[in-house]
Amino acid sequence: MPDHYEGTAAGWAHSASRVYRPLARELVAAAPHALAGRVALDLGAGTGLVSEALITAGARPIAVDRSPDMLRWRHAHRPPAVLADATRLPLRTGAVHDAFAAFLLNHLPDPVPALRELARVTRPGGSVLATVYANSGVSDARDRVDEIAVEHGFRWPEWYLRVKFEWAPRLGTVTAMTAAARAAGLVAARSVEYAAEVGLDRAEDLVDYRFHQAHCREWISGLSAAERAALRAAAIAAVEPIMRPYRPRVVRLVALAP
Repeated sequence: MPDHYEGTAAGWAHSASRVYRPLARELVAAAPHALAGRVALDLGAGTGLVSEALITAGARPIAVDRSPDMLRWRHAHRPPAVLADATRLPLRTGAVHDAFAAFLLNHLPDPVPALRELARVTRPGGSVLATVYANSGVSDARDRVDEIAVEHGFRWPEWYLRVKFEWAPRLGTVTAMTAAARAAGLVAARSVEYAAEVGLDRAEDLVDYRFHQAHCREWISGLSAAERAALRAAAIAAVEPIMRPYRPRVVRLVALAP
């Protein structure tokens, strides 16, 4: 399977992280017990935002991702990392105390095998936490950014459309997330949906966040510097009149390994 995140690490770390860093901190803060001294799996680690929050909480993270490019980002300053598929983790049963998966499960055609692997590698009674975007989430400003991109020649990659319209909605409600966790053998599973406060309230920050995600990478990298500047200016001008604080709606799972 192609690595759709190849070439995105720098832009992700500098712009997309404006949203994903506070979301990572919220996920780690939702752990049902203190994490200090515990070994924690960061599945779908990307550039390491959850690992960063885990270290702050005193945990000892192990990062796993299937994108070499994302794991290479500042690798010398990050915890141990493993290149692996979420459904076939190269970890022994009960290898970690707790496991975290931020915005990974919504990228999978079937989230249950990955949740089952999270349950397997987590010690009995350890916590398994995950987040995905809620199906109910809407943002006129975000959609306007996308419209400007299309007006400038952007075409949605087929893989992104599959994720957005087929795979992600399967977990985008509290009921669906909880059911998937139970099907994977997790216990005491509870899910909540909420609007996340990520501190993004300027049009230029929303534009940069959107344009530095994986679905835009190939198209934007083919533009000249002048074309990229014109695209960004047009998107900011279009978004500013309708900009409101960006508050993505999130479904969060907190469960225990059996």
